[in-house]
Amino acid sequence: MTSRSSILRINKQIGILLICLFLVMIGYGLTLPILPFFVEKSVRSNELFLLSPAVHVGLMTGIFPLMQFIAAPLWGRWSDRIGRFPVLTAGMGGYALSLIFFGWTNDLVLLYVLRIVGGLFSASVLPTVNSWVTDQSTVKNRGKLLAWVGGSASLGVIFGPVLSSFFMDVGWFTEWSWKLLVATPYTVPFIFAGSFSLLALAALIIWMPGDPSPVVNNSNPPSKFGLLSIIKGEMLPILFYALIAQAALAMFESTYALHSQQIMGYSVIEMGYIFMACALGMSISQIGFTGYLIDQLGEERLLPIGYFLVGLALLFLMLASSFTLIIIVVSILALGMALISPALASITSKINKNYVGERMGILASISSLGLATGSFIGSGLYVINIHLPYLTFSLFLFYVTFYLVKKNLNVIG
Repeated sequence: MTSRSSILRINKQIGILLICLFLVMIGYGLTLPILPFFVEKSVRSNELFLLSPAVHVGLMTGIFPLMQFIAAPLWGRWSDRIGRFPVLTAGMGGYALSLIFFGWTNDLVLLYVLRIVGGLFSASVLPTVNSWVTDQSTVKNRGKLLAWVGGSASLGVIFGPVLSSFFMDVGWFTEWSWKLLVATPYTVPFIFAGSFSLLALAALIIWMPGDPSPVVNNSNPPSKFGLLSIIKGEMLPILFYALIAQAALAMFESTYALHSQQIMGYSVIEMGYIFMACALGMSISQIGFTGYLIDQLGEERLLPIGYFLVGLALLFLMLASSFTLIIIVVSILALGMALISPALASITSKINKNYVGERMGILASISSLGLATGSFIGSGLYVINIHLPYLTFSLFLFYVTFYLVKKNLNVIG
């Protein structure tokens, strides 16, 4: 009876974590199709460093994961030391407030500041959830559960872009302003985005108040932050693979709204559906069969397939001009990412049972660095030629695919 009760309690914990992550990612997804247009409009009324709107969009998109890169290892280490609950609640609360205030200004400097704050606090969410799920799972079912975590995040992103089209141009606060706070056509979507994160925070506090989770044994703590020791050996190639995959994804997210607008005249509504297709593909794949494939084939065999699919999709996106074809190609990209991310998280979780939060934080940190790098490089290449980011990243991903296949063949041989 005790064993059954313990299993039910663990399942409840994991279920609540997935719901909270889903709600937070709704808020994140809600901003995806809006951000490029919001930033572009703000740039036209606030010249800063005389940079083009496309460059500011790339910087605004990239600075968020750059802050995650800085903060994620620290959050991960703190979650090992003081527990998952306080770290997760602090991150959710800070991120929610940054989203709400972001929608209340068109001052470009303040937008950058709030984007930085949002990146710093949001850095705690995904690695802490991954660590908490790892704490409560066995090696046998860990790949499946971590795939569900990724699927829940993607599912939240699905609903966000759809909601953004409903809340665009809602004139609830028309012409209201106070000092740096001013209502814009984008205010209401960001209020709702922050509210979803606050709802997730409330759910966590109500259902799991101070719920203890395993942390590192503090009887012999390290004398200093062990970043260099963690990235050595087995962790180093995992971080490299994560960096590449997330850079490719960020390039797509930060440039495709402008790319499709210039080529086909797409607006926020069309981009909302495109981002929704990407998130839906990732969610269905991760929840439906990525965990099963990890169990059956192993993480190492899935990685080259994932990189090949992402590279192929980016190559086709460079030329696709039909909305139906774009949705199909974006779904292929999503399938590739759905194979890559859970596989890397699963490999990371199996390295050692200690310092899970720290390792997950570093994986999230490097993934965020990839997002920032992809946004910055993508926007720079876009200024040169709108097709250049897609060609460059696709060729690099094909090279990574070839390297992984060759590596696996050498291991088998």
